[in-house]
Amino acid sequence: MTTPANYRKGSTWLQTSPVGFSHDLTSADRIDELISEVPELKIPFPGVWEISYHARSYTGGTATVNQLVRTALFKNGNLIPGTEALTGGSAVMQTTAGQTILEKFDVNDVITLYAYRFGQNPASVISNGDGRTGVMAHWVSPGF
Repeated sequence: MTTPANYRKGSTWLQTSPVGFSHDLTSADRIDELISEVPELKIPFPGVWEISYHARSYTGGTATVNQLVRTALFKNGNLIPGTEALTGGSAVMQTTAGQTILEKFDVNDVITLYAYRFGQNPASVISNGDGRTGVMAHWVSPGF
C-alpha cells in the first residue's frame, strides 16, 4: 500500500536549472508558444504540489501602443488556470512576473512554461544572471 510516508522517499523538490537564453515570441497575437529553453518538469509521484515560476519578459511597447506578454504554466499541454501572469506596457521594458499555486498531479505529469504576446511589437522571454526564468515544484501532500 502506498502511504504518505512512502511518497516522501526521494526528492520532494523539483526545479529547473539556471539557463541563459532569449526566446523571441513570434507567433500571432495571443497564440501560446512553448518556452523550450526552460526544461520541463516531470512529476515523480502523485499528490498535491505547490508549483511556482518566474519569467523575465522583454516588451517593445511605444508611447502609443502597449506591448504585453502573458506567461503561464501548462500541465500535459493544457493551461493550469491561475498561473497566468501579465507584464509589459507602453514603453520598452523588462520585468519579471510569476505565480505560485497548489495543483494535483499524477505520476509523470509534465509541467512546461508557455508565453504569448498581445500585439506585434517585439516581445521575448529571457533569462540570464540578471534575471532568471524558471519553474519549481514542491510536493505538499498525497491529495484529497
